Amino acid sequence: MEYGICQVVLSPGRTEPADQSEIQLQLVFGDLVYVIEVRNNWTHIKMAKYAYSCWVDSKHICALLEEEFNQIYSQKEVRVRDISSSLREVETKEITHLVKGCLLPNFDNGFTSFCSQRYEFLGTTNHACIQEKEELARTAMEYVNAPYLWGGTSPFGIDCSGLTQMCYALHGFQLPRDAKDQALMGETVDFLEEAEPGDLAYFDNQEGVITHVGILIEGNKIIHASGKVRIDKIDHEGIYREDWEKYTHKLRIIKKLF
Repeated sequence: MEYGICQVVLSPGRTEPADQSEIQLQLVFGDLVYVIEVRNNWTHIKMAKYAYSCWVDSKHICALLEEEFNQIYSQKEVRVRDISSSLREVETKEITHLVKGCLLPNFDNGFTSFCSQRYEFLGTTNHACIQEKEELARTAMEYVNAPYLWGGTSPFGIDCSGLTQMCYALHGFQLPRDAKDQALMGETVDFLEEAEPGDLAYFDNQEGVITHVGILIEGNKIIHASGKVRIDKIDHEGIYREDWEKYTHKLRIIKKLF
């Protein structure tokens, strides 16, 4: 088994080893991976912390020894809190720009390190994020108007399950990547009136497959990624877009994770 870590701010994970191939997800700086195969300039990887595999540009991955991989894997995650921030390489002074949600491996007293490189972090982390659902809902609000991007994980492009996964990650909770897998977690809330801000609402298609997820906020509203990250009304039927005067998503289930 070979190991690696994402060393660029965002790396598109593709279905096939080609630039024209569909993006399945985005790795963020600091994501740990298992290396499955290397083919020319592409590396087939499996995400270390959830069951997802894809092809990435080999230059985006830094190889790790098993000992360093295990050390980072076992750490409590530290993530970038700011919409954007930077790292400064200690020796060369080169700047690497990061976005909200990027990981900071081996973070200690303002510095992060891996692959024999050490960086000074010029920003704030999620250490101060309180593990309360109301705070989680406020974090979600920071993504409002971010454009929808299939597989995206950043404020500059994100999808519905990427939004919920990243918001929960910023508050110390690990969720699977896909909405249908996220829906298997937590306790079911029987009625919308019993839900709290920060709970997750899931929506299915005509075949009964869960295809969408959003975060409930106050006032019978939901924040979700649909075209862009937006706020809409929600009731027992589903999401109602006032500007379109119609329901856009059919409510399937509400889950409480904590």
